[in-house]
Amino acid sequence: MTDDFNHTPNPNPQQANAPLPERVHATDDAVVEAVRNKLKQQLVERLPGGLQARVERNLPVLQRTTQEVLHGAKEFLGPLWAEARIVFSGVSRKLATTAVASSVGGTFRHLCFVGLNKSELLLQGEVQPVFSDSWSDQVSDNMKRHTGLLFFAPRGLDGKPVNPYLFLMGEGVPDEEELADPNAVALAEQQVGPVALLDLCRISKSEPNTINMLLVADTLFHWDVKDNYVLPTSPSSWVRDVEQVMKTYPRTTRAHLYTQWDTDILPPSDRITVHNVRDMPLDDATWLNRPTVQERYGGHILLAGVVLAILTYMGLWYQGQQLQELSDQLSMIEQQIPRGGQFSDLERAITEQERMWRKRELFPVVTKDTARAIQKSGMQVKQFKVEVPSSDQPPRTYMVEIEAKSDTYQGWLQQEPIARSLILNSAVLDAIRKPATTVGFKLEGLVDANALEREYRPFASKLNKASIQASATAPKPTGENAGGTE
Repeated sequence: MTDDFNHTPNPNPQQANAPLPERVHATDDAVVEAVRNKLKQQLVERLPGGLQARVERNLPVLQRTTQEVLHGAKEFLGPLWAEARIVFSGVSRKLATTAVASSVGGTFRHLCFVGLNKSELLLQGEVQPVFSDSWSDQVSDNMKRHTGLLFFAPRGLDGKPVNPYLFLMGEGVPDEEELADPNAVALAEQQVGPVALLDLCRISKSEPNTINMLLVADTLFHWDVKDNYVLPTSPSSWVRDVEQVMKTYPRTTRAHLYTQWDTDILPPSDRITVHNVRDMPLDDATWLNRPTVQERYGGHILLAGVVLAILTYMGLWYQGQQLQELSDQLSMIEQQIPRGGQFSDLERAITEQERMWRKRELFPVVTKDTARAIQKSGMQVKQFKVEVPSSDQPPRTYMVEIEAKSDTYQGWLQQEPIARSLILNSAVLDAIRKPATTVGFKLEGLVDANALEREYRPFASKLNKASIQASATAPKPTGENAGGTE
């Protein structure tokens, strides 16, 4: 077997003699073009017959227009999207740098630091702190809910933390928290009250090559990348203590000092940056009794609920007043309506007429149905009529009397089939009977008016609309059909 493809002459000798990469590239282009033409052909074949010729004729123009539009959109939207990405990245960086971190001063109105033998209270809006030997003498009951109590909880011999409430109340602290008396703990919790407790010994470690120091009460508390430390100090020795702490770290270590004390006596140094104590970041790990959402916003939610209840009550009261005014006006109008005997009789008569006229549309329905049933049954009829049992009462039933031609139906064998055919061809007759008579052949039919009304009401509007359209579209008589000459 021979391969015809290998023996096909190459129409382009230059391409056959071209180097291998160029020949491969040309072959790929040919394959892509063949696939593209096949897709075009399939797309055109799926179109309706009337559009195929038009699409084939305008397809090159559409392709060229689409390519120009895509090229223009790429040239216009490409630089715009690049600039938008630059702007968005810059805005995100600015927002990240300007975001305010949570701090102790932004979380609490008042700050109280419990040192080793002295406490320091910093009230809201005050620059100078207040020192005392006991924190409970400085914090009143009204301030407890808005005060953050920060302290350095000691550890037992095994390194476990002691009960913070017993420590703050100055009770004897056992080495193990499990040995604490539950009654003493409950009493201490009651005396501390709703103060937020923050144990600074639980604070997270600082970044590498950075040390943070907190100068409050009578302690110099500092923490680094390894651990935290508490040192005793005083207003006359804290500068020397800070320098001693800095000597224990390499020269490249930078320090952040948080304090409310007067730092003018601190020698200038590039390694130490002084911050306000309120700017100290609030570490989530230091919380001992973090308030729940209900405890934090319960008062606000309660106040909002009370205000909403008051507004709702006022709205209901105003609406009730409007309804009362309308009720009074209706009462006055009803009092002005005459209530004499003649008026009552007239109102009763009008009501009865409305009840009787409510079924006025049923009478022609019964009449047409009876005539259609007579025609379909083939009965030879002399006359028929539809009447109500009582003319002065709303009809509950309709009576249909049908009288056949004389001497047409003789005997039961001729009368029974025609009566059966009559009731089968009727849509409204509920029952039919042959009254006792000595002359001729008569039938009486009974129609339930209430049941017929219930069945007829859903179709009444459609029938009325159809009759109006039929009368509107009916041709008007002209010329000789008009039926008149001058």
